[in-house]
Amino acid sequence: MNNSSLPYWLTLAVLLAAAYGGFKWYQVEHARPRGGIELADAPPLEEFELTERSGEPFRSADMKGKVWAVTFFFSTCTGSCKQLNANLKYLNDQEDIEDVTWVSITVDPQTDTLEALRAYADSYNADPQRWLFVRGDLAYVRRIGRDILGIDDISYQGHKDYAVLIGRDGTVRGIYDAGRYSELERIEKKLVELLAEAPPAGTAVEATPAADQQEAGGEATAEANAENQTQETAA
Repeated sequence: MNNSSLPYWLTLAVLLAAAYGGFKWYQVEHARPRGGIELADAPPLEEFELTERSGEPFRSADMKGKVWAVTFFFSTCTGSCKQLNANLKYLNDQEDIEDVTWVSITVDPQTDTLEALRAYADSYNADPQRWLFVRGDLAYVRRIGRDILGIDDISYQGHKDYAVLIGRDGTVRGIYDAGRYSELERIEKKLVELLAEAPPAGTAVEATPAADQQEAGGEATAEANAENQTQETAA
């Protein structure tokens, strides 16, 4: 090979590498499920407990009667986690699903201390009441993913960008690829459906601020009516 042919071979090598990279991306993208997986008649989740960035325990049992979603991530991820959590932030900003609680579980608990989780959550302006960042022993987190949520391939700094949607009845109702921007509309629609369902009998659900205002307004109206009736009787 003479020097004059070197640029040709370098160009060819670059083109082949780009083609291979594009092919692998195509394989990965088309291996990811489109449209989500909807579930029905699933058994109630086995209860689990982790630690939230605030230092308070997160207990799945406390979520009974609520709609919530679980994802996996790690704070030093420079790849898909950024897109995943940007998508979750978008969903958090949608008023029709503002009563959904998002639970992000780290797959790198050694790095993601409580302090690191707080800093990461702040970078997304995550509402501490609606978007929780939790940690626990990695072996336990893997079991939660595999045996409780039905998500395989959870490992040290390894995860899929799935959002596991859980209904008021405490069962998994759908698994969606939240890393795809194109899936967000489907996720939002499913969450709206889950929020519209009545909670199981005997389950206490905290009132939303809007509900509190309506209740307060109703009480005020009742008091005003009673006062008017008293005044009319006295007259």
